[in-house]
Order: sequence, then structure tokens, then C-alpha cells
Amino acid sequence: MPDDATNPATSLLDWLSSLHDGSSSDLPDTHEPFALLWAIGRAAGRRDRLVNWHKAKLELRERLQAHDLPDYAIADFSTLNQSPVWELTEAQDTSQPRGGLEKSVYELLAADLRVRERAVTTLLEKHFSEKPWEKLLLATDLTEKPFDGFGHPPYVPVGMHFRDRRALHSANVHAPIQGGIWGKAREEAKSIVVSGGYEDDEDFGSEIIYTGQGGQDESGRQVRDQDLTRGNAALVNSMATGRPVRVIRGAHGDPDHSPLEGLRYDGLYRVEEHWSQRGASGYRVWRYRLRAVEAKDVNAAASASQLTFPTPKTPPLDSLGEDEPGRKAAVTQRVVRSTAVANRVKKIHDHTCQICGTRIETPTGAYSEAAHIRPLGRPHNGKDRTNNVLCLCPNHHVAFDFGMITIDASGKVIERGVEQHNYELRRHPDHEIAEENFQYHREHHESQSG
Repeated sequence: MPDDATNPATSLLDWLSSLHDGSSSDLPDTHEPFALLWAIGRAAGRRDRLVNWHKAKLELRERLQAHDLPDYAIADFSTLNQSPVWELTEAQDTSQPRGGLEKSVYELLAADLRVRERAVTTLLEKHFSEKPWEKLLLATDLTEKPFDGFGHPPYVPVGMHFRDRRALHSANVHAPIQGGIWGKAREEAKSIVVSGGYEDDEDFGSEIIYTGQGGQDESGRQVRDQDLTRGNAALVNSMATGRPVRVIRGAHGDPDHSPLEGLRYDGLYRVEEHWSQRGASGYRVWRYRLRAVEAKDVNAAASASQLTFPTPKTPPLDSLGEDEPGRKAAVTQRVVRSTAVANRVKKIHDHTCQICGTRIETPTGAYSEAAHIRPLGRPHNGKDRTNNVLCLCPNHHVAFDFGMITIDASGKVIERGVEQHNYELRRHPDHEIAEENFQYHREHHESQSG
């Protein structure tokens, strides 16, 4: 291993960063970087450290051909023996040498997932910036990292381009070959593809108004209502839990925010809102407002040097959380709401829920929440005024935002859950509510059976 007794990981990563292409003019300029990827893959899977190099070359060439990759294989393993990370053993039959990573390097990469991640991304970024990374990872057994499908995919930088859906699938970015949403009805969504497949989609870069799946014929026309099932339900679950969703943009989406060809991974977004409405074709569609988690423009990266490499964390369940949680600064994007408006409405109602009459007492005083009837922000553009705000308890605030509760023209509370309470909206003479906001909320959360 490169000399640094105090920090072997730093020493290894520094050495990889300084590795030059083409140590021999007779060999491909990526021969050692590719061999390193292969060897790191072996360490990740705890496979034999030292192997017969001639057999290894045959295996590698078969894998490269299977994935339609150039021949990066090495003509002679002995050419690597001058590097401090490699070990070559002299066998009795010198034509059959065994070789692999030096033992301490192998053990470090096998044991430390984060060092392994940084080693792989360093090699990919420096030596394979114009190559199909997802195929390289498959060919070198580097898709082994624990990944439950949520968050940033292993070794995939934000801004990375993919040729087609199969490439997305291979890299664990988006599993469905055709569907636009990766997710099931009883879990959160993992990813979505925004590629102009639905006429109601709107793309503003860091904010997306996304149309759910279903209801189209073979030509892509909307011919029936969408149901709140499968991926559509998964996106609602994402909103409920706050778990981010990966966004992939395709070449047929909004030209201001989409790649010129193929598909591009554009990072993590949160589902902030969902509703149903009559779409441009007259059929009911489910819509979702997503906002980028990273406070930055997610347009295409111009070169590999501008790509960002996330480091996903997948700790075991028994290690989740912290005994002494720390604090860190975070940047978020959100609509700025008027605290004065919310406080005014809550004071008028003495922090008493206008639906159920609950008043929550805490050691520091009463607690209630201000719920906007017509949502703020695109595409609703509700006003942050007292006539667009209700004073609600936390339970009914969530139910109202999810459309499980609506208010009819007479003030009756319409509940969509199993249990019915026959609530009437409590009003106060000092708090006038614009009826058109209730109408918008009802239409916004139009029922599936309506």
C-alpha cells in the first residue's frame, strides 16, 4: 500500500487520484484503472484475493463482450507489479502467475464501504468519464452494494446520462423498462421518469408538476380516468413520509430542463403535494408537486468534472439513529408563509380545531396548526390571507391536506374514511372564509368515484 501509516484510506485514495493513464504504450490507456475496478469488485464480494491471471483475463473478456464494452483487459499482469497496490506471486510454472490487490489494500476495500465507494467513483470520474459506467460496474461485480432502491443509487452521480431505459435498469436508477414510476401501492416511490409522456406534466427545473400513471392507450392518449393504485399510491406514500424520490429526465420532456438525447439522473426530489383533477383530455388524472431536495439548478452537467457524487448510507437497522444527535445547517426551498396570518387565525379560534373542537394544551400553552385551504405555490397560487386559512388540530390538518376531508357549500365536513362523525365547520364572526377556496379544495381532491 502507498505509505501513510496514520491514514491508509487517505493514502490509497490519494494514490488513485494521481494514477496516470497509459503506463505502457503497448497497452490500452485504461488497463490498470479497469483492473483496479475488477479487483475492487472481488474485494467487495470477498472473493479470492489472488487468482490465476490468465483465467481472469478470459473471464474479463467474456464479461466485456457480454456488455458490449471495449477490451480493457491487460496483456500481462506483470505490468502491474510495479504499482504498490498490486501483488504478484511467482508460481512454479511462471507462465501461470497469480495476482491481485496487496493484502492490506484488499482488506481495507473489503471492510470499508465508504472507502470502496470513493475508490470506485475516483476511478470512474478520472478514467472513464466518457464510458458507460453502468456497464463497467456490471462487468466488474460492483453492483453488490446494499441498496434498497431509495435515495441516490450506488456509484451514480447526479447529472449522469444513460442511453436508454435498460441502462437505467442496469444501474439501479429506475427498474421499470416502460413504467414512469418505480414503486408499489404499499410503499414509497423510488423514482420517476419525466419525459413528456403525459400532456399535463409541467417542469420548472427545481419544481415539477408530475402526472401519475395509467389511463392511456397504446398511442399515449389519455382515454380513461387514472386510479390511485400502484405507483400513483406510492407517490402519495412518499408525500406522507417525506422520503425523497429520484427524478430522471428524458429527451422528450421540457427542452429547458431535459437532455438532448437519452435520459439523465437529476437527483432527489420530495413530493410536497398531491391531488386529482380533470386533465387536458377531460379524464381524471393524479398530479404531484415535487421539489428538488438540493438547493441548486438540476439542469444538465456540462462535463464529468461538474458531476456530484453522492455517498449513500445504508446502515444496519440496529445502528440507525444516534445516542447524541448532532446538528447541521441545511438549505431548503419552500414557499414562505406569513406567521402573522397563521397566528391571527389561531388566536381568533383560541387554538381550537374548527372541525372537531379539540384544543391541545402543552406546558408552554395551547397548540394548533394553520391549514391553507387553497394551497400556496404552483399550480394553485393560493393567497396567504386569513380567508384562506383554517385553525385545525394536527390530525385534521393532515386529513384536510390529503383530501380525506372536504367542506361542502353548507359547511358540512365530508369525511372519506371509514368512521363518520357528522362534523360541521365551526365558524367565527371575526374570521371570514372565501367560499371559492373551499370550492377549489373540493375540486382539487375530486373523489375517484365522482
